[in-house]
Amino acid sequence: MGLFDFNPDVAKLESEGNINGLIKALQKGDSKNRATAARALGKFKDEKVVKALIGALNDEDSDVRWNAASSLGKIGDSESTPFLLQSLRDEKWYVRQHTAEALGEIGDERALLPLLESLKDERIRNTVALALGRLGDPRAVDQLLEALKADDFSFRSAAEEALGMIGDERAVPDLIEALKDEDVSVRRHAAGALGKIGDERAIKPLLNAMDDEKWYVRLQVEEAIQELNTRLKEKKK
Repeated sequence: MGLFDFNPDVAKLESEGNINGLIKALQKGDSKNRATAARALGKFKDEKVVKALIGALNDEDSDVRWNAASSLGKIGDSESTPFLLQSLRDEKWYVRQHTAEALGEIGDERALLPLLESLKDERIRNTVALALGRLGDPRAVDQLLEALKADDFSFRSAAEEALGMIGDERAVPDLIEALKDEDVSVRRHAAGALGKIGDERAIKPLLNAMDDEKWYVRLQVEEAIQELNTRLKEKKK
């Protein structure tokens, strides 16, 4: 039997929880079956699954590689971090994107500096920013604040969301300024981030932002004010 003559029923293997069968499909199936198996294996937190998915990061098919990276993120085993860091340099941008997302889900601090470097990668920088937010490391704040100056509104929004996740009060002045941004999404994400950080300096600017012309920005501002007040009460306990 040739390498890709093996034609398993991956959906059946997944429904049965047949880890060994899925690993065999990942290693010996055709490209479609390998990619499907890589995706299915993300449901199983097992040492041999992690090992098999790490191997699949070097598959010749890019769909297999990104599905393997995504599944490793779902499993969340930091053993895969060094191998995912290599995939962060994959030739295909969508493999790099799913890899960055996986690194954020795993939350291993070893990913911090490589992710900061990947903020220069315009194809994936929004995902990278959010991954940095999930890491929650305040060392990312300076570069995320720099991202607020970018021309791309979606990158500015992603950086704001990341800053909210990190929760560092150094971001408050820039986020307050972003409440007046020309882009609706940027204003909305700025409000959300200020609510998560919970700094009293944001109260008056958020109240002023209740006059925003867009109702969905006003809704986000209202929710942010409620969250900010809740956080301030918790700090006083």
